[in-house]
Amino acid sequence: MHAEDLSKFFAPDSIAIIGASTNIQTINGKPLHYLTKHGYAGKIYPVNPKYREIDGRRCYPSIQDIPDEIDLALIAVNYKLVPAMLKQCVAKGARFATIFSSGFAEAGQAGRAIQQQITDISQESGLRICGPNCQGAVDLHHTASAAFSASLDPAPFLAGPVGFVTQSGALGFSIFNLAQENGVGFSFVVSTGNEVDLDCVDYMNFMIADERTKMVFAYIEGFRHGAKFRQLADRALAAQKPLAILKVGRSAAGSKAASSHTAALTGSDQVIDALFKQKGIIRIADIEEFCGLAKLIDRTPVMPNGKGLGVVSISGGGGVICADAAEACGLEMVTLQPQTTATIAANIPPFGSPYNPVDITAQAINTADGFLNVIQAMLADPGVDALVVVITMIVGQPGLRMANDLVDISAATDKPIAVAWTAGANLMKAQFQVLHDAAMPLYQSPVRAVQDLAKLMAYGRAFHRRQAQMKSAAGKENIPATVPAAATALLQDAADKTMTERQSKLLLQTFGIPISREILAATLADAVAAAGQIGYPVAMKIDSPDIPHKTEARAIRLNVQDETELRDAFSAILDNAGAYAPKARINGVLIQEMVPRGVEVIVGMQRDPQFGPVIMFGLGGIFVEILKDVSLRVAPIDRREALAMITDIRGYGVLAGARGGRKADIDALADTLVKVADMARALGPALQELDINPLIVLPAGQGVKVADALAILQPS
Repeated sequence: MHAEDLSKFFAPDSIAIIGASTNIQTINGKPLHYLTKHGYAGKIYPVNPKYREIDGRRCYPSIQDIPDEIDLALIAVNYKLVPAMLKQCVAKGARFATIFSSGFAEAGQAGRAIQQQITDISQESGLRICGPNCQGAVDLHHTASAAFSASLDPAPFLAGPVGFVTQSGALGFSIFNLAQENGVGFSFVVSTGNEVDLDCVDYMNFMIADERTKMVFAYIEGFRHGAKFRQLADRALAAQKPLAILKVGRSAAGSKAASSHTAALTGSDQVIDALFKQKGIIRIADIEEFCGLAKLIDRTPVMPNGKGLGVVSISGGGGVICADAAEACGLEMVTLQPQTTATIAANIPPFGSPYNPVDITAQAINTADGFLNVIQAMLADPGVDALVVVITMIVGQPGLRMANDLVDISAATDKPIAVAWTAGANLMKAQFQVLHDAAMPLYQSPVRAVQDLAKLMAYGRAFHRRQAQMKSAAGKENIPATVPAAATALLQDAADKTMTERQSKLLLQTFGIPISREILAATLADAVAAAGQIGYPVAMKIDSPDIPHKTEARAIRLNVQDETELRDAFSAILDNAGAYAPKARINGVLIQEMVPRGVEVIVGMQRDPQFGPVIMFGLGGIFVEILKDVSLRVAPIDRREALAMITDIRGYGVLAGARGGRKADIDALADTLVKVADMARALGPALQELDINPLIVLPAGQGVKVADALAILQPS
């Protein structure tokens, strides 16, 4: 995906401020003030017919009266005047416009109508627009502060490697201010507003392509273009530029009536979680994570590819806290190599502990090199992917020495180090300042240090995994999907939105997914003949487009052993179906083979309105009904991603053969997940939902078989 060239938006050579004011306390007075205060080197043209000059600069009656070309127009006028101002910008040949004004779609029907005019002007003219209802943008490397937030009052800016995109202007610039005070340097900050033209993905794409930007953070309330965002995520991962997103607006799964299990288990926030995990996006839970993660990423030149955590603590209690947090975050307290423990033991008192978590005790302050040697030994251990150092009340010169040692060690290693210094900022002012000046990740909570490291390490594993995956899946989303002719015929023959079990399974079969042997019997005689052909025992189920859930209708029988049982079951199934849905259309009774015993799993697909087909996997029965132990991915997926889906669930041990059980055919299961994802992409919107429940996973080497399925089509 091509990144928009926004260089003249963020660092324009010339800026017109339409609606400029002499009052720097107002929205239309602040941009000129901040541009001047931060030393913007380009040309500034105030525009307002009320003034002849502002702050010693000539003020023009309109943008068309400006003698030079304009890269960026800042618009701060009444919302009703905005379309007219934009038309003047177009006539002038301006390249970009930022609309500070509010009162548009966020304010009601009248505002929505004017916002549509803005959209039309942009699309017809090619003028690129930021906003409306936004607070502007800042390029810190060029000190171009085309914004009005009070967060721009401190000077000078701290430029750095973080690009920041926010859909909330007030909160976003507040986060920017907090991060600046905590030593986080930025390349760009932009408030996107109502996104009538340029959206959050456009800005992030530009930042990913920027050489000065090492990571992109974002506050996001919603995505307008799911496919566009997925492509951005792949570009960012390939470039090893982490995306860290504070995504708000969580919604409960199953908030609407759902036709299938899958629909009830794939609420929008679960899809976001799955997509972020799949694409290596760090999901920020709150504002406090912003600064720590930014510093961790900035000081980690090579992303870790493991879960091994090392802990060095002045206090045994600090080590225990970290170990508990590591387990909760899915990290492993690595077992140190013998030479590592020997080196550590030689540098700590005998009442300390050389085993991870390492307790060096407060006596570490008595030897100048002991602390340094222990840290270096931990980092040299091949099992340690990241390190937490917990320091307590080490004050004065010993504390300063520790702080300086940590800065030096961090600069010399590729492994991430988080410092948890559990003491007050007033008491440790000098020590904290050493770490702050070096942009070291500093926490006063060991738990927060471990949590942030866990997110960084998860990103690192995703980065390394994705490098391999992208070789096999690169461009797969753009490859035209092939629909078998038999599948097209089945869809054309389906008279209803909900396909019957038989139709659903035949559709799966056209994509190479194995199904159970079965025969549709319209009469009792047909049923007897079908059972004789398939062989007892058999399963018997009603076949009706009006009864998708046969168990609820008591229109299913399993393990029918002989003809006598079959005759009784045939009558009972028809009677129960008629009582459950008197007007239901009955095609007959399906006579099916009883699939050999295996592990019952559910595989499903739900078409998300933003991100397309979402694939769901979990164990059957109580695991999905009560525990909701499922994993999700957004199609397309490859075999590696399918295997990751399988191992993600808590019940994976059932498939792996826990407690002496037989290992299930995980390879065949992974292949089926890939085929379902490919099928969903191939059929497109025609297939809205799919449940394979259960899919029987047979013992290793014996494959899988669909025992029941439900496909829901797009209404014609």
